[in-house]
Amino acid sequence: MADNEQAMAATGTWRDALPAGVRPYTEPAPLAALFLGMSSGFPFAMIGATLTTRLAQDDIEKSAVTAFALTFLAYNLKWAWAPIIDKVRIPILGRMGQRRSWLLVIGAAVMGAVALLGNIDPTASLQAVALAAILVGVLGATFDIVIDGYRIELLEPEQLGVGSGMSQYGWRIGAAVAGALALVVAARMGWGAAYVACALLALPAVITGFVMGEPTRKIERSWPEFMTRTPYAIFILSFPLAYGLGVLLDRTLGVEILSLMVIVGYIFPLFDLTARRARDIGWSGHVNWLLLPPLAALLAILTFGWPEVAEWLGGAAMILYPLLALGAAIIAWLCVTPTRTAGSTKSTVVGPLVEFFSREGAIIVLIFVLLHKIGDTLANLTFRLLFEELGYTNDEIAIYDVGVGFWALLAGIFVGGWLYARLGMKISVMISLVLMAVSNFSFAGLAAIGHSNIGMALAIGFENFASGIGGVAVVAYLSALCNLKFTATHFALLSAAASILGRFLTGTTAGSLIEAMGYVNFYLLTTAAAFPGVILFWWMMRSGLVDRSLGTAGSEQGDTEEARA
Repeated sequence: MADNEQAMAATGTWRDALPAGVRPYTEPAPLAALFLGMSSGFPFAMIGATLTTRLAQDDIEKSAVTAFALTFLAYNLKWAWAPIIDKVRIPILGRMGQRRSWLLVIGAAVMGAVALLGNIDPTASLQAVALAAILVGVLGATFDIVIDGYRIELLEPEQLGVGSGMSQYGWRIGAAVAGALALVVAARMGWGAAYVACALLALPAVITGFVMGEPTRKIERSWPEFMTRTPYAIFILSFPLAYGLGVLLDRTLGVEILSLMVIVGYIFPLFDLTARRARDIGWSGHVNWLLLPPLAALLAILTFGWPEVAEWLGGAAMILYPLLALGAAIIAWLCVTPTRTAGSTKSTVVGPLVEFFSREGAIIVLIFVLLHKIGDTLANLTFRLLFEELGYTNDEIAIYDVGVGFWALLAGIFVGGWLYARLGMKISVMISLVLMAVSNFSFAGLAAIGHSNIGMALAIGFENFASGIGGVAVVAYLSALCNLKFTATHFALLSAAASILGRFLTGTTAGSLIEAMGYVNFYLLTTAAAFPGVILFWWMMRSGLVDRSLGTAGSEQGDTEEARA
């Protein structure tokens, strides 16, 4: 006690009285990451475990329930509109700062979308629930973009490990509070009230933005202004193929989700790429305003069908034909017209994706990011189905899944922070990958023994402990891969890639696989699916690629170089 008092007297700050290992967690930026993470985690829970439980309790078929995992693809597509967050300043509100103004606007939108989802009856219209879930997914993913960019720019390079740990603490707190609160309130007041109560969890991030102010660790961003016709034509022509595949899969699954997610993935970059292509042939980027009515008509037809749209418009439906023809003519002209602005496409300015893929080993790094969470994602998105199958009540799920899992996760995050500080990023990432792979095996054991509170506590505890370690190490690695010019876009790309394969497989095949092979074999399969990522990262460590592929956010030297640029 005397030593602590002497330390405080020497510096005058209470932090210096804390143990050295705890002190970094009490600094302003890591504490801010904690509250930002709280708001980041709750929308995911609303369309994840909470919606799964709600649909299962309404006796919706397993294949339809797991198909709702496709709504998470919004998080995997967020890189497509992340550049908007990085480069667009909101009128009027933008005076408070780019990051803070986006926090306020998207935070309010997320609250409204979550409340809407909770007040739609799945038994009355599963399609309406799907549309509302996609809206929550898109806005929640956008909230993630803003929060991640704000967090990374707020943290110094040496704080990335601690900040990632605090962010994971916050994420799990937000998800756990949302999950438990939703179950408890739903059991007493209904799902509508439960979702409205959970919507308030968007406030911690907004309040944090006002308290901390606009981050200073950032640089001026420059973006390509032009685009040649070949990549633009490829982008346009790939849409019918992707949409058609989405429609076929939707018909197989019986839920219209994947085709809508394809639209979400294309709609945002379309405006940016069209403006750049228009400038490349000497037009104004404002051609997007001319494209807006035809695009709105096309989206309405694809989403609701021609008969319904024609019925809504009545006699005015004839306007659809010239609108669609106008849009097709503009797009076709942009695809085939050669460049007219001489030298414009030779600019040295590169975009976020070009910068990332110009690095050594970028493709291998991206393959690792794609592979490393397949098994973990497949398992996590089906836990609630297993619990319902084994007969667990809402209160038991809240106690063991949310309660025990929460404390196990906190322990894992603390251990992850310690491993990161003592062993470094590479070794801590490797340990976390192995633990996350093995944790899926525990659910095969739970499925084999049946309803057991102790078994559930052990399985959930191990899985969350492993996830906590991974949340610190892997998120810190992904953050270090970012370039400060494109913080939000790069992290959106990497975090989206981290789970896209697992979510796609869950949404399209998990329900059928469970019904065909049973839960025990399914979780054994997810365990095996996790190891290719482990092996690839081991090779990346041995070859030195992990160090050579880092971005400027992961080094203080990078800060200096980017500032000079």
